[in-house]
Amino acid sequence: MLNLGYLGTSLPPSEPVEVTADAVRKFAASLNLPDAGQTDMAPPTFVFTVTLPAADPLFDDPEFGLDFSRVLHREQRFSYARPVRVGDWLTCVVVVDSIKSVAGNELLALRTDVTDGDDEVVASVFTTLFVAGDAVEEGDDG
Repeated sequence: MLNLGYLGTSLPPSEPVEVTADAVRKFAASLNLPDAGQTDMAPPTFVFTVTLPAADPLFDDPEFGLDFSRVLHREQRFSYARPVRVGDWLTCVVVVDSIKSVAGNELLALRTDVTDGDDEVVASVFTTLFVAGDAVEEGDDG
C-alpha cells in the first residue's frame, strides 16, 4: 500500500540531462520514425526518456511502499510549452499529485515538470500508474 504521507511531495530536481542528436535518432528509430531523427527537434514522446528516470528515487524509496511488480502503466499525457530540441539540458521535478484507492487497488498520479537550462518550462508530463492490490485468496472473507 502506498504511503499517503507522500501526497503532494515534490522530489528534488533531477540532474540535468543533455538531449543529444544520437539519443533523439535512437529514440526515433525505436518508434520507426527515421525522419524524426534528422531534425533538431525530438519526437513528442522523447521527453519520457528523461521523466521516467527522474521518478526512480520515489519508486526506490521503501517508505513510499511501491511494489513495482504490481504496476501497470495506465495513462500518459504531455503538455508542451515548446518542443524538446537537441542541445537542451532538461531537469525534472516529480510531484505526487494523487493517490486514490479503487476496489482494493491504487491509482498513482504523478506530474513531472520539465525545464531547460534557462529554468524555462518545456513540458509537463502526467503519468497515471495502476497499482494492483493484494489478491483475495479463494475462500478468504477479507
